[in-house]
Amino acid sequence: MKKIISVGRGGTGKTSFIAGLSFVLRDKSPLLIIDADPDESLSHFLGAENFKTISEVLFDIKEKKVREEVEKLTLPEKINYLIQQEAIYEGDFFDFISLGVKWSEGCYCQPNNILKGIIKRLEKNYNLVLIDSPAGLEHINRRITTDLDYLFILVDPSQKSLESIGRFKKLLQELKIKFKEIFIVANFRYPEDKLYLIEKETGLACIIKLPYDKEVEELALKGEPFYKLSKNSLFLKKIKELVENLKL
Repeated sequence: MKKIISVGRGGTGKTSFIAGLSFVLRDKSPLLIIDADPDESLSHFLGAENFKTISEVLFDIKEKKVREEVEKLTLPEKINYLIQQEAIYEGDFFDFISLGVKWSEGCYCQPNNILKGIIKRLEKNYNLVLIDSPAGLEHINRRITTDLDYLFILVDPSQKSLESIGRFKKLLQELKIKFKEIFIVANFRYPEDKLYLIEKETGLACIIKLPYDKEVEELALKGEPFYKLSKNSLFLKKIKELVENLKL
């Protein structure tokens, strides 16, 4: 089993990147895809529907909006049962879990802890685990997962994006999160002639620059899944190139 996570500032393309990876890697199924971003965009890109997020399950339990036979269970039994029955989307080549939007007051501690437990319990059943993270560093601080194979940091053409790379590296070391490789991915807005600045500023070379793809833009605007991308999609071709180079 290999575990892959995308991180970066908001709007750099983390979700699109994970969605693209999932479709290119479909022949490596079974895949477990995890949306740890409360924005919940990944489900649209994957075409996953008719499931509940972890946060929705917890809200139903809190508000006693569960069936009578479930209400009789202990709290841990309720959570485990409802997540298994309602919060794991089973697709043709992947399973999908989403943290979701918090529906009640308080922090994300409980949903995050549950997600961490699910990852630990389920990951051994899959060839690949792909995780789409929220923007920023807080999710790493919560240690949703503590060991990784590949960490992809998505960057846009801004100084703040480059500075975030150093912060990610420092936080990973401080929290003792294990990882094998860190790769920098430049989004389509990054100028080709400025890519050298990434290694100059961070010490890490850019492994790939994603291309602008009108098909991706149109699907994203409509909220439609990436499986509708054609075989000529520049975005998927570049992702496939990356997968082949890294031998994922």
